[in-house]
Amino acid sequence: GTLLMDEITNLPLEMQAKLLRVLQGGEIRPLGSNRTRQVNVRVIAACSVPLVQAVEAGDFREDLYYRLNIYPIDVPALQERREDIPTLAHYFLENFARKQGKPAEAFSRLLLAFMLHHPWRGNIRELENFIERLVTVAPADARLLDEEILPKEFRNHAARPAGMPADLSTAQSLPESLAELEKQLIEQALAASEGNKSRAARILR
Repeated sequence: GTLLMDEITNLPLEMQAKLLRVLQGGEIRPLGSNRTRQVNVRVIAACSVPLVQAVEAGDFREDLYYRLNIYPIDVPALQERREDIPTLAHYFLENFARKQGKPAEAFSRLLLAFMLHHPWRGNIRELENFIERLVTVAPADARLLDEEILPKEFRNHAARPAGMPADLSTAQSLPESLAELEKQLIEQALAASEGNKSRAARILR
């Protein structure tokens, strides 16, 4: 089978040594047993910081690093692939709306524009938590989520990117800013759909 170990850098050094032994020997000893058992497992290790940095800091075993570093895959930060944000946001919206039994199914263009400009330093986890929060606070009958339900700390974000209004509630009085944001949103949707206008329209629905 396959074992996914998320945030493997959080694994204590003692447990790292045990994991290394399992990977090298292919054996485990179940809790409470004095017999070992053969295992054939593929390990996928994920982390939000480069493992080599954890090794250099002494927080991760170098031998385990080389044992795991057979086929590394570097996933760019979310702010480096903003064209993925609409697709991810709609996926999370559908998921949380279903779980909470709400009819929410789309975002306003201004709310999508905000998401495209937010730095997302916490990457996909931050985006996922953000969408869950929006669905939670949205009115029970709301199908379209808009900027009116943005939490205050997002509405008046001190580190807002250039082009975003200081207070989204004033955006309607800033048509030029809104037009520019909508233009960028359409460009992002077209990039995400590889130029397919029908798919782009579904993203922007």
